[in-house]
Formats: sequence, C-alpha cells, structure tokens
Amino acid sequence: MQDISLHLLDIIENSVRAEARTIKVRVVNNISKNRLRIIVEDDGTGMDAHTLERAQDPFYTSKEERVKKVGLGIPLFKQNAELVGGSFKMASEPGFGTVLTVDFTLDHIDRMPLGNLKDTLLGSIIGHPEVDFFIHLIYRDRATEQCFHFDTKAIREELGDIPLTYPDVIEYIDQSLLEGIQNTNMEDV
Repeated sequence: MQDISLHLLDIIENSVRAEARTIKVRVVNNISKNRLRIIVEDDGTGMDAHTLERAQDPFYTSKEERVKKVGLGIPLFKQNAELVGGSFKMASEPGFGTVLTVDFTLDHIDRMPLGNLKDTLLGSIIGHPEVDFFIHLIYRDRATEQCFHFDTKAIREELGDIPLTYPDVIEYIDQSLLEGIQNTNMEDV
C-alpha cells in the first residue's frame, strides 16, 4: 500500500466484515511528540487471543470466500509503522469489538504519507451507510490544538428518512470532511 489512508480503508473494511455497527476513527497529528497516531475502534464480533495473534500473520485470512490465500492488510500496516520507529497494537475480545492503535514517527524519511484521508473516509461512509462512523481529527503542536469531530449517527437523526447516499448529503459530507481536514492540518501529513 502506498499511503496510510489505504491501510485505514482496509482496517475499516475488516471492521465492517466483523459486523461492526459503530466504527470510531481517530487521527492525531502530534507535532510536539513527533507522532502520527491512527486509532480504529469497532463494536464488531471481536477476536479471541489466538485469532488476534494470527491476524498479524501475513499467511492467515478469516475471509469466508478465500479469493486470496493471504491477508496482508494488518501485517503490512504493522510493518510500515515499525519500519519508521512507530508501533502497532491491536486489542480485541469476542463480542466486544477490536481496537487498533498505530503510531508513525512523523519526521522519519521513510514514513509513508497520510494520503487522501477525505476520500477514504467519504467512501467508507457512503459505502456503508448502515454503519455509524465517529471521526475525530486532532492536530497538536506546542502552542495549539485543533479538533474536528464528525458523527454520521447525528447526521442520520437530523435527516430522518433522507439517506446518507442522497447526492446533496454526499456533497455535505464531502465538504465537511474537507474543511475538517484542512482545519486540522491533515492534508500535508
């Protein structure tokens, strides 16, 4: 994968396959700590300790339809973080979902770019309108902290019978995500 947003897309798709009804995505660009942190938390089926360990093995997949014989998404995400002095942590419990926390060293020369975060999030929201997405973007440096919060559940409640996939709603979500990314300085990460 060429950028972090593609890894994020893969993790979100894993959450959807695990029957998550709620997915929380946090991206923290912490300049003062020289860290980019990605946290994805879901309320899906979760994994036992054995499956959790195997999920980090590139030759394991839990997909019912074994179109491919390996599941490289999680192992590659882990490898890309660790190669630049970052870390990877995954916690899960059956019936309670999964939390994935990945740290990247911001100024490492080999750190992959964040990529097109807006399109990744928009595609996930529109592609899975039945899932509640809570998105938190945070930018921190020594002097400031800027935050953006986006909640599809609140939007869905406000819209009533109008679906998230309605063209005007898609445009609103797209514009909101763009402004949030710009206001939290995520476009240049």
